[in-house]
Amino acid sequence: MLPAAAAMFPQLRSCRSDASESLPLRHPRGYQISMFPRFSLPLSGIQKDILRRLALEGPLKRAGLIADTGLSAQTIMRAIAPLRDADVVSETPIRIGERGQPARELRLRPGRLCLLGVSVSEFEVSVKLRDLAGAIFYRERERGAYGDPELAMQTLGLMLAQARAALPPGSDCIGTGIAAQGYMVEAGRRVAARGGITDWIALDLMGRIEEMTGLPTTLENDSRALALWVQDNLPELPQEAFFLHLSSGIGGGQVSGGRLVRGAWGNAGSVGGLIPRGPDRPSETRIRAAFGVETWDELPGIPPRKRQEGMEWLTRAAAQLSPALQAVASLIDPEVIYIVCPLPDEIAEALIARVSLLSEARRSTLKDLPPDKLRLPRLAHWPSVEPDIAACAIARDAALGR
Repeated sequence: MLPAAAAMFPQLRSCRSDASESLPLRHPRGYQISMFPRFSLPLSGIQKDILRRLALEGPLKRAGLIADTGLSAQTIMRAIAPLRDADVVSETPIRIGERGQPARELRLRPGRLCLLGVSVSEFEVSVKLRDLAGAIFYRERERGAYGDPELAMQTLGLMLAQARAALPPGSDCIGTGIAAQGYMVEAGRRVAARGGITDWIALDLMGRIEEMTGLPTTLENDSRALALWVQDNLPELPQEAFFLHLSSGIGGGQVSGGRLVRGAWGNAGSVGGLIPRGPDRPSETRIRAAFGVETWDELPGIPPRKRQEGMEWLTRAAAQLSPALQAVASLIDPEVIYIVCPLPDEIAEALIARVSLLSEARRSTLKDLPPDKLRLPRLAHWPSVEPDIAACAIARDAALGR
């Protein structure tokens, strides 16, 4: 697939630094260094906004950009010209009516600007290479025990070398995003990962990946990275929202005023720290175990007794989850709490039905309040997405803003 994909993008022009042409090297620690071609054209705020709009919305008409931004036609034309000259965007006349000048439609050049997404967790590392419009050129993941960060770095080094080889000719990269499972101990640089906390704390994860790729790199907790990705894909994002991420662990992210809240050390929204560890802790891994399935495709075939046991376990898990979400509802006051998890609809609905957002203290305090005046967040399910996909969104936002 990769050679065929590369053949689709011949003769693309490049704005890259000479250093980006370096061949893969072997670092003294044993992992590979694969310098990616770095896009070097300075971008104005207007140009970043145009590229971001094209990435999220697809082709745009020049007249629509002028109307949406409130900028003059001359300003928009001056912003587009360098992007067009660098083959970053194409501009095509489109005849809409019989009279007047044809409209001009802007599109991203396929494969021209790329994003690198890296995901690191206790049991899996992965790398994804895609262009700004969403075409994927490389994706690989490896499961294992990554309590040793050097093992994770060596595995990532091999993947990054393969991703570098899969980059279409003439492409440049605008950055790397890292979605890392763990507690941030230095905002944007280091995480405490389960299974090897001491060793992971000592690792400058952001600096190491930047060294391995030669690209500007941004590190985010995986749950907050997923919150960013969900923001991109919601038809209408509430200004105040919370994202509960259920995977092998439990994480969260908060959006306030339409923007992700990171906190002093990058740990805002870490709701997992409010939920006791034990057999009823509601991670996605434990939910599957409660129903006796390895994958959710097996759910229709389980016996009724096992389904009933799973539902009874959900009741206990919801009792563990409810106090944490009651704290979220009281302290953050979101409009919506999204449960981001790859659950079948019936399981997600059953879990949501069992969660209470009204604490006993608040219930007694507001007992005389009319029910229609009691403002509680809405609980909604969002099917999960892989962290390496969200990591590409991190790279895009770091380069182009949000």
